[in-house]
Amino acid sequence: MEQLALKEVGKDEYEMINLPQKMGNPLDIAYGGYAIAVACKAASLTVPEGYHLYSMQGNYLGPAYTDRPLRASVRVVRQTRTFATRQVEVSQTTDAGKEGKEGEKRVCLLATTDFMVAETSSLLSYSQAPLSSYPNWKDCPTPSVAYSGLVAEGKMPQKMLDAHAVGFNLLNHLYDQRLCPNAIFAQNLYGIAKELPHTQDDLPPSSRTTADWIRSKEVLPKPIDHITALTFLIDTAIAFLPLSFNHRWFDDVSAVSSLDFSLRIFANEVDVNGWLLRELRAPVADQGRSFGEAWIWNEEGKAVACMSQQSILRPTKKKAKGKL
Repeated sequence: MEQLALKEVGKDEYEMINLPQKMGNPLDIAYGGYAIAVACKAASLTVPEGYHLYSMQGNYLGPAYTDRPLRASVRVVRQTRTFATRQVEVSQTTDAGKEGKEGEKRVCLLATTDFMVAETSSLLSYSQAPLSSYPNWKDCPTPSVAYSGLVAEGKMPQKMLDAHAVGFNLLNHLYDQRLCPNAIFAQNLYGIAKELPHTQDDLPPSSRTTADWIRSKEVLPKPIDHITALTFLIDTAIAFLPLSFNHRWFDDVSAVSSLDFSLRIFANEVDVNGWLLRELRAPVADQGRSFGEAWIWNEEGKAVACMSQQSILRPTKKKAKGKL
């Protein structure tokens, strides 16, 4: 994926060729999927051929900005005939200080990645199904059709749809998408139209889900490109699921962003040019944080990957009442 292209700038050090972009979050910061995808790709470039990523754990340590590239530094922790472990530090350079001082490195993400050589056979082979039942992608509308319908029905104004188009332009640029009609995102514009009721309002928040079918528009030539594109995609929207599911949006919080992540890959070969079903849920919210998950299946119904995250979910401060 050209958007995630890297250049080698030193031994086990890589830097983005293109600048990261915004998506979803109204703040002027880069979409978090860039940092984790850069870490994934950089680590993958340091392992021998035949090793497959199966686990990636880490923490988001700060936002990334859109006016400078991300850089990844990789440390070899383990290299055996079966396993490879890499620690990756993703950073940006701060602006130069006063009196001509050079900018300093600011770490955005720290991750541990694990790779494994393919086993010759499996004792057992099965995977869980989605929590809800969804139509095939062929029977699901594009976002343009689904959301234009909400405008035509008078359920939301055109300016709200225009705001969504700007905020999620990156997703539309990189991926084909089909929205499952019975999923929440299809009914409330990812949560932007927070006043709209949805068909899961009668369910407990912990049982609500949203889902879509998605695939890369760009033809990806190598396995490393597919796994990087998957990593980039699976981070989308997990942090703000509790808002979307519960008729809240960014104006209801003072902070909402991912704090940590745990990515599990269940397939050695992932085809992001084929249609993938993505289901998201947010089963826990408390203590100013939330816990969310994204699961991905291929068109044959096999679980390909899952991502879980804890996120900050800080409410806006209540205004103090004036004294009489």
